[in-house]
Amino acid sequence: MGHKLKTDRKGRLKRGKPCRRCKGHGKRIRVGRWLYNRFARIYRAGTDTPTPAPTRPAPKG
Repeated sequence: MGHKLKTDRKGRLKRGKPCRRCKGHGKRIRVGRWLYNRFARIYRAGTDTPTPAPTRPAPKG
């Protein structure tokens, strides 16, 4: 939800301070997804330019 829940003295839930990761917006990337995104970005950067397919020499005659 973007914030930590607190309880008041009667036990009812109240809004606490905002989350440090999402800064209160409620949207944050989980650790596994963050690692996957980082790995995929590095992998794509290494294979960004495709290698040209080998060409056959023209037949003689």
